[in-house]
Amino acid sequence: MKPDSKIDCSRAPVVALGGQEFFVPTLALRQARVVVPGLLKLMPRLNAIQARIAAGDPLGATLLDKDDVELMIDVVHCGLTRAYPDLSRDDLLDLEAAFPELIAALGAIAKQTGLFTAADGQTPGE
Repeated sequence: MKPDSKIDCSRAPVVALGGQEFFVPTLALRQARVVVPGLLKLMPRLNAIQARIAAGDPLGATLLDKDDVELMIDVVHCGLTRAYPDLSRDDLLDLEAAFPELIAALGAIAKQTGLFTAADGQTPGE
């Protein structure tokens, strides 16, 4: 799938999902209005899972429920629509993507909101 030619993807990170690569440019408000609240809701759960796995609990991911996974898919889908406006949620669902790929995509999308990283010399909110 080719990115929208109107969107500058020259410095965008790339995420791999199901053997395909997708650019994740800085998000517009259209995407951020869905992505940011979704990430803020997911972060405590994902942090708890990461802590349990780091502590040696192989079942740490059992903290996730279906709603969490659906929200993760919604956030990734919305984040990808900046560069791929024709990508449907069903297109994303049909990718043979591994769970670690979904998590990596969430991380890249979070950075592209601008909310979770400070610009050079600035603190968040400036």
